[in-house]
Order: sequence, then structure tokens, then C-alpha cells
Amino acid sequence: MKNSEDVIDRISKDLPFSKLKIREVVNKTFSEVKERMAKGDKVMLRGFMKFVCASDKKTKVYSANDYEQLKSKSK
Repeated sequence: MKNSEDVIDRISKDLPFSKLKIREVVNKTFSEVKERMAKGDKVMLRGFMKFVCASDKKTKVYSANDYEQLKSKSK
């Protein structure tokens, strides 16, 4: 998935909600993540991903492929 529209399209195939309502939820979710990260908080969506600010020099940034490999190693 490349952007939020891809996420919205995928969700709309599985759930009986309008794309408009799904778009609201997706946009609000990412807005909340952005807002909290701007305050310096770390955000973790269990079963999905942990978000940290890339400007934090102690943080290693992982690609989606790296994350999947790490996730499969921990099983």
C-alpha cells in the first residue's frame, strides 16, 4: 500500500461502511498519530506498527520489509 487511499480502498472491500466514513477514520487516526509524535510521544498500534519521530537520533528507522522480517523472526 502506497498511501491512505490504498488503505481506504482495501478496508472498504472488507467492511460495510462508505468510503467517506472510512476516510474520516483513517485520516483521524493518522492525524492523532502525527499530533502525538509532534509532542515527542511514541505511538504503538499493537499488531500493526510502532511510530517514532525520525528526528530522534537514537531511533533506528525500519522499512516495511525490515519490520516484516523482524516480526517473523520473533515468532
